[in-house]
This record gives sequence, C-alpha cells and structure tokens, in this order.
Amino acid sequence: MNKKIYIGVAWPYVNGDLHVGHLAGYLLPADVQAKYHKLCGDDVLMISGSDCHGTPITVQADKEDKTPAEVVAEYHPKDVALFKQYGLSYNLYTQTTTPNHAEVTQQLFLDLLENNYIEKGTSLQYYSKADDKFLPDRYIEGECPHCHAKEQRSDQCEACGRMLDQGELIDPVSKISKSPVTLKESEQYFLDLSKLSKEIKENLDKNKENLRTWVYAEAIGWIKEGLQKRAITRDLDWGVPIPEEKIPKEKRLSSFKGKRFYVWFDAVIGYLSGSIEWSKRIENNDQSGEIIFQMQKGQATKWEDWWFNNNSRHYYFMGQDNLVFHTILWPGILIGSKRNYTLPNAVVVNKFLNYEGKKFSKSRNWIIDSAEIADNYGVDPVRFYLLRNSPENKQGNFTWTDFEATVNNELSAKFGNFVHRTLTFINSKFEGNIHKGLIPLEVKSKIQNTFENTAALLGNSKQAAALSEIMALVDFANQYFDQSKVWEVVKTESQKAQAILSNCLVLIANLRRLFYPFITNTSQVISKYLMIDEITPKIGKLLWEYSDEFNPTIKIENNISPLFSKIEVSPKVQEIPSNP
Repeated sequence: MNKKIYIGVAWPYVNGDLHVGHLAGYLLPADVQAKYHKLCGDDVLMISGSDCHGTPITVQADKEDKTPAEVVAEYHPKDVALFKQYGLSYNLYTQTTTPNHAEVTQQLFLDLLENNYIEKGTSLQYYSKADDKFLPDRYIEGECPHCHAKEQRSDQCEACGRMLDQGELIDPVSKISKSPVTLKESEQYFLDLSKLSKEIKENLDKNKENLRTWVYAEAIGWIKEGLQKRAITRDLDWGVPIPEEKIPKEKRLSSFKGKRFYVWFDAVIGYLSGSIEWSKRIENNDQSGEIIFQMQKGQATKWEDWWFNNNSRHYYFMGQDNLVFHTILWPGILIGSKRNYTLPNAVVVNKFLNYEGKKFSKSRNWIIDSAEIADNYGVDPVRFYLLRNSPENKQGNFTWTDFEATVNNELSAKFGNFVHRTLTFINSKFEGNIHKGLIPLEVKSKIQNTFENTAALLGNSKQAAALSEIMALVDFANQYFDQSKVWEVVKTESQKAQAILSNCLVLIANLRRLFYPFITNTSQVISKYLMIDEITPKIGKLLWEYSDEFNPTIKIENNISPLFSKIEVSPKVQEIPSNP
C-alpha cells in the first residue's frame, strides 16, 4: 500500500528575487524528496506559498515607495515563474493573503485560546519617538547580546540563530530614522510554550533518527534552556486579522486597533491552510490565480488523508534560520490545538550557502539570480551543482570556479560522456540497432545495490550522499566501457560487442531513473534517446528499483546530441565587488 508523504517547503518572503542560496537551502532538496517518494509509488502532497506578511514586506514596500500589496503583486508571480522554470513539483504554491489562510490561522488561534495555551499579557515593544510609533522587529537593528554580531533584528540573530526577547538587543536603533528606540508596554496575546514543552520534546525524541545530529542538538538545547511565552500578535497594520468577534469577552484585549498576528505564527500555519486550499480547489475545480497547481493521477483528494493519518510521514524543508520555528513552535501549535494533527516527522534543515566565502546579501548586491544562472548555463547543471554541494551539515560555498569544474568534470565528462559515447558508438557501428545480451551479475548487482543504498539515504534526506552513490555508479559504468575495449571487440566479435553495449544501455536506463529526482529534464531526454517510455511516477508502482526495459532487439534514436555542453564562466561574472 502506498504511503501518504507530506512535503512542507518553507514559505519565502516575497520581498525580492530569490537567489541560489534559497535553491540550495530548501527548494531543491524538497523537490528531490518529493520526486524520490513518487518513484517509490507514494502519494505525495507538496505544499508551500509566498509569505506575504511581516515586516520584510513592509520594509521593501517603504524602500520602493509602494504598498505591501503592491510588493506582493510584483514578486509573487516572479517566484511562481522561477519554480516552474526549475520544475519544482508543488501540488500547490499559493500565498498567505488568501481568505482560506486567514480562516485557518484564526481557527488555530481560537483552538489554542480555548485550550488555555494562549493568554493575554503585556510586552515591551520597541517605540521610536522620532517615528512616533511602535516598530516591528525588522525595523530595529542592533548588536546581538550572545554572539555580538552587528545589524541584527530584535527578534532573532541571523548570525547565531538565537531567538531574542524584546530588550535583549544592544544599542537598538530604528532602521527608518537611525535614531535610538525605547521599550514601551503593549498588550498582546502570548503562546505559552512552557505548557507544551513535554509534548514537543517527546516528538523530537520520537523522530530523533530523522533529524540531522546538529538539528536535534540545537532543538533540544532550546528545550533545556526552558521554553517561554512568545508573543503571537504585534502592533502592525499588515497581517492576518485577529478574530475579535469570536473571542470570549473575558479573553479579549482592551483594544485590537492596529494589531495583527505576528508573521511567525501565521506563516507556519500555511502548511495546513495550503493543504486545505488544495483540496478545496479540487472540489471546486478552481485553478484560478497566480499559483502552481498539480494533482497526480490516482491521488487522494482530501487533505485529511495526510493530516489525520498515523501512517502518513511529514517532511519539512527550510534553511537554518527557520530551525526553531519548525522543531519547536509549529509542533507546539499543532499539539496545542488538540485536534490530533499529524506532527513533523523529519525536519530537514540545511546550513547557509555562502557566495565566494561571504553571505548572500541583496542590499550589498552580493547575489546570484536564480533565473539568470539557469538561463545562462541550464537548469540541470545548476540543480546538479547545488545538490552535489548541499550544505546539509556545514555551511556551503558557491564559487564560480567550482561550479564550472563540477559541471565540466563530473556532469559532462563523466555522466554525459558515458551516455554520448555509448549511443554514438551504437549508431556508428550498428546503425542504432543491436541485439540484447545477458547482463552480467556484476553489472546487475552494482545497479541493484545503488538503488538500495540511495533509498536508505534519501529516506533520511541525505541527498548529497545519495548523489555521490549515483556518481559512483557512473564511474563504474565508464570503467566497464573502458575495460571491455568494445572498440576492439567489435572488429572480430560483433555479437559480444552488442552484448557489451546492451549492458551499457541497461546502465544508462537505470541511471536515468536514479538521476530523475536530481536532474529531471536530462532523465527524460535520455528516455527519448533510448526510445523507451518517459519516467512517469504512478501511485502504487515502485520505480526506484532495477529494471531492464529493453526488447531483445534494441533500437535507439539516430540523432544524438551531447547531454551537456562544457561551460565556461565569463571572467566578468567572477568579478568580486571590492566591499561585498
């Protein structure tokens, strides 16, 4: 029976174009996981959308002299186009400004309120006398009290990842006026995580083997320090409204004017609201709007099949700055609702990817545009490089020199070359037609072992290691071709040469399956060259296994082009700004 696999992908802020750090950190890893499980015959639901609320949007709006809604309208379609360009397999990519998302967010709030996990209280919030208003966290910057990094916002340090309470930041100033700010009391709602600490830890311990070692250690460290109450509302004018009319009188704030849900609270709820929206769209036959919508043939259509199912498995993909929100806060919200939602099984967190040794920074023009690099060098070479160097356990580093070397020396010279020389040899010596021989046990076993080893690795989201296993099979394939000396054998033993070449074709056909989650377009091109069916995942059908798809008489495409061209990065592209 197929498994129900849920893939939750971090919701990116729509305050600018996404760079390759986003691709490496969570977008491509999530796509690989989804496609792998589809080849296993599982029923996969992959959900995400644009995070349209929060101060990153309002900050960008201020910079561009636009409204937040105008910023969303500009960047959300760009992200949708980018994800289509890279072939990301979302069932739904939506946004947090939908009425459905507001409704689901408000209902979870009411559940937590009813269950006494949310309470009223006052918090010290930064107030700027010069700006004459309370300022959200992204409008405040100062020095982290823990690692002493400069220019950090007041709720979380991006340098060390620690969440910060109001008042902890050293020498805080307004990013608008650059003037000092003070703390003033403001009434808000708080989620009391201390009441949920035991259940959150139990879920972490239960799924310890599914977490990277450093992720588990950091999450447990938060719990050992003692979880505190966290404000889930803020003095904002852009965000999901608080359902004032549905709140019992005794639990209402004295005033709801100018208050909205804090973005960290509503953004993670998008995983649930997006699933519900997907089902509603199916029911109503609605694919309107700037979205990505997909449904696999034979797929379940009810969101409950993933969210109220003890046999479903939930993966979440994000960068390291979102670790605490997905290992602590999101499970806490789900547990506190007391609706028995499926909790996260595997929270897959990657470290940051740097660019030429420095952190990506849009404000300093230190980025690589994701769409542009794919336009220049191809989607699959970019996917391969970023996944080959995935920052799973330590910070990664994109360099143009390494990108060029990896694409040319591995993807082109090894995999591409093996496919091209095999197919062109068959065309030149046998006019594209050969008889199949018996595949040697050594070759068959090597392929089978690769499927087994990669299944174990991908099941635990160790994608870089899985890709290394596949590349080891490519090395074996090249060695088999070289050691067989088929170019000499063909001169005197045509039948033996054909048997050698048919073994190479079996290797190529199976490699295309193994590479499918990583470089999907290339896998389908190979199907065309081999004149066999394209890879089409089917629910309930296992495709992640050895297969011989050829008839006794094999015919291949006559016109074969190299899968990859060697790339040459322009020296101009590699120019490093003097002060990035």
